[in-house]
Amino acid sequence: MKTAIAAVMTLGLAMPAGAQTLANPDSDFVDTTSKKAWHSTVEKTDRGYLIGNPDAMVRLVMFTAYSCEGCEAFAYRGDPELDYALLAPGLLNVEIRPRFAHPADLPLALLASCGNPAQFKVNHTMFMRDRKRWMAEWNRASGFNRQAWSRDNPQARTSLVSALGFDDMMARRRGYSRMDLTRCLGDRKATVSLLANARMDDAEYALPTDAAGYAKPHFLLNGEKLDGVHDWPALYDLLKNRFRPKPKPRLGEQP
Repeated sequence: MKTAIAAVMTLGLAMPAGAQTLANPDSDFVDTTSKKAWHSTVEKTDRGYLIGNPDAMVRLVMFTAYSCEGCEAFAYRGDPELDYALLAPGLLNVEIRPRFAHPADLPLALLASCGNPAQFKVNHTMFMRDRKRWMAEWNRASGFNRQAWSRDNPQARTSLVSALGFDDMMARRRGYSRMDLTRCLGDRKATVSLLANARMDDAEYALPTDAAGYAKPHFLLNGEKLDGVHDWPALYDLLKNRFRPKPKPRLGEQP
């Protein structure tokens, strides 16, 4: 179990103080002991990226945008708990599917998926937790610059990434070259696929496309849309009931 905690800390997913904790002897979840740390397993799907044991009995799909305030909050509070208690032991997997509400969302989705699929999780987490910084930079920029960065072409995306410091972040923290970033930001096939998949998800699951709808994450649990569940406390209650360990039989009772 110490190994699992160390792996979580290595990914920068320290468990939040004051949140419902799943990493304790009285956890609402089943035993987290596992021979394999599934939380580091990532594979590409038709519409996103799957993190965890692909054969897990429970699949959580999360629709998220890098500009989404509620998604940022979930990245700090919910991701560490899911990682330790359910992803690592292979009880559940999480599929991340991007949405696009802000001009920075598409460039960041392209950068998060740049290179080997195994790199996606750390890239994604880094961008989700950086939202406050880059949003402040965006808001300080002139209207002329914001308009230029919002154009639908690789040059505009490259300018946005450079102006908001994402290129330095990817080079310094993740080891990407400028050539890598330019290639990924100009990947026409990936761009078309990301936007088409998001439109299909919006239509198929009736995801709200107003400002309030884009400001919070949306979830599916084993294919069922979780209406009214948009943060960690609400999701915790559902998962707690699903994964609660069976009570031990009392003395004299049949198991």
